[in-house]
Amino acid sequence: MKCKLKPASLALALFAALFATLFVAGCDTNNDTPPPAAETLDLGDGSDACEIRENTTLKYPNAYRLKGWVYVTAGATLTIEPGVVVKGDKQTKATLIVERGARIVAKGTKTRPIVFTSAQPAGKRNKGDWGGIIILGKARNNMGEQTVEGGIRSKHGGTNDADDSGILEYLRCEFAGVEYSTDNEINGITFGSVGSGTTVNHVQVSYSGDDSFEWFGGCVSATHLIAFRGLDDDFDNDNGYSGKVQFALSVRDPKRGDKSASNSIESDNNANGTPDAPFTECVFANLSLFGPVADPAAYVNEAGVDGSTVDARFQAALHLRRNTKASVFNSLIASYPIGLIVENSGRGDAQGNAERGDANVSGCIMAGCIKNFQDKQVWSNNSQYDASQNPDTFTKAYFERTAGNNRAFPSFDDLKLSGKLANLATPAVIPLSGSP
Repeated sequence: MKCKLKPASLALALFAALFATLFVAGCDTNNDTPPPAAETLDLGDGSDACEIRENTTLKYPNAYRLKGWVYVTAGATLTIEPGVVVKGDKQTKATLIVERGARIVAKGTKTRPIVFTSAQPAGKRNKGDWGGIIILGKARNNMGEQTVEGGIRSKHGGTNDADDSGILEYLRCEFAGVEYSTDNEINGITFGSVGSGTTVNHVQVSYSGDDSFEWFGGCVSATHLIAFRGLDDDFDNDNGYSGKVQFALSVRDPKRGDKSASNSIESDNNANGTPDAPFTECVFANLSLFGPVADPAAYVNEAGVDGSTVDARFQAALHLRRNTKASVFNSLIASYPIGLIVENSGRGDAQGNAERGDANVSGCIMAGCIKNFQDKQVWSNNSQYDASQNPDTFTKAYFERTAGNNRAFPSFDDLKLSGKLANLATPAVIPLSGSP
């Protein structure tokens, strides 16, 4: 089936604005002149098998309604001009899938970013309104040829680590991350075996219904990422992901944690923790990870109990497990229930990798966490704070093994930052109705 662009059934004139920049607290207000009226076009037919088989351009100032599952097939390039708005349809769980051998060139600008958002009316948008963006490549992973969650037909994986799936630049993706079925979710943006020839920078995922960003294998690198108020993990990586991520920010919604325990970084070699190559040995550097706990002393077991505004399903800023060799350098870790977990728990030897120096947490500052360290994953009923049941012996020694290299402070205020943590996470920064 070939996908065609056509006017939407209820085509409304759209006055596209010069949209907010990717910086959470920033907004460009220097140009108040609206562009010409635009047409709203359908992209997809609402089915789960619509295909873009030839080079296609989404043109500014048109807006596009993404309907159903739309596949960009091998040999085709989908180009999206700066300033274009793509709205994902909720009823059809709209999802854009860039298959192996296809490319997406979504190259926005600072003053005209590309925006993927919900097609729900402004003010009624919510996490998981639509499926998100899935990019699949031919680079290596440690599980062989595979598919991602959600029932998407497309496979990813191969032998070409230099594979080029295109460009994501100055792009915002919001209200995506739909749960197709129980425990079967798609993230805001998913990278499956994406190669190093792909360019990713200045990308923000906001209000995702699952992870904000997830990498399954591959070696694509990225800079200047923002994960804002996602539900599950901010930066999830597994199946042998070996790229580098530098300059990233995450900010959480204290009232919304996920049933699988929400972390900022969650890292596995694979689900079984087996020592399969290539290992997950990605590098994260220069991160600022702001968790949900503004006041550790006031934190209670469940959201809403005794006036608490923090969902008890939050877990750790860094959760390294299942044989990962991931590293985090020169980063700020603040206000999580737990700062760092390095665990084995019967699946793999993440602690051994850390002890041997194959995984590193170095040059990091931790502040305002209820508990800084823990050796295993336990979060139900707030039991992670029972030190006698959940020792921190290995993880604490690992973090402190180089005197003066990593530092931990008891309070967020010890960071001497201007402003308060609560101000970062307030919905007023990017209101639900704030996108086109």
